[in-house]
Amino acid sequence: MSRDRTPFYKRRSIQVAAVIVALPALALAWWLGSPLFIDRVVDEPFPLAAMAVVPDDMTAEEVEEIMLDAASTDTPADEEMPEMATTATSAAAGTTSPDTTAAPDGEAPATTMVDAAEPTTTVPPGPPTTLPPEPTGPVALASGNLMDADSFHQGSGQVVLYQLEDGSRIIRLEDIEVTNGPQLHVLLTPVHGLAGRDHLQEAGYVDLGALKGNIGSQNYEVPADYVIPDQLTLVIYCVPFHVVFTTAELA
Repeated sequence: MSRDRTPFYKRRSIQVAAVIVALPALALAWWLGSPLFIDRVVDEPFPLAAMAVVPDDMTAEEVEEIMLDAASTDTPADEEMPEMATTATSAAAGTTSPDTTAAPDGEAPATTMVDAAEPTTTVPPGPPTTLPPEPTGPVALASGNLMDADSFHQGSGQVVLYQLEDGSRIIRLEDIEVTNGPQLHVLLTPVHGLAGRDHLQEAGYVDLGALKGNIGSQNYEVPADYVIPDQLTLVIYCVPFHVVFTTAELA
């Protein structure tokens, strides 16, 4: 029976080298595979600053923080409502009062009408002309629901494109639940009926950033110079593996 005659220090070096190689490989495998078993829940509120006028000396983020603090504070109002003043008004009735003139003895007094009112015809006013009020606050431009890409990569929930009062636009993901994966990104592409990675690359897309969580509700800013196309699809895309996880056609 032959013995391993490799010097101990050489065997030790080989073991250390194997560990050095294995650790990054294991870390990479964990980074790529762990999202499949771990859910990330993110519940962002709809931006309150979207419905506010941002002062010149403040940012939207500062306004958002102040409004969130105010919304979480339940402070009763101490001021009482002012009493309404009661004003007694008297108007002339428009009726005529008789003027009795004294007559000589033995004659009946003469009664004359003063300021006799001529009869007038009242024309009822026509219906008021009302214009539809201009929309204030966020306006939904398009919406759709997430659909499964295949039997393994699945998604559900609502996607809405909003235009805010200041003209900016956001994508709002509402109550989504998506198969988790490594480095998922939110993309917008100008097509419907997306047929996979090659179709996405051919159509082109704009990247709104990394998916904040595979469960919950989130907001994503749309670039100011992005022109909304006639057909628009939101895509949740796995960057390392170039795989479409779920899509939502907005209309």
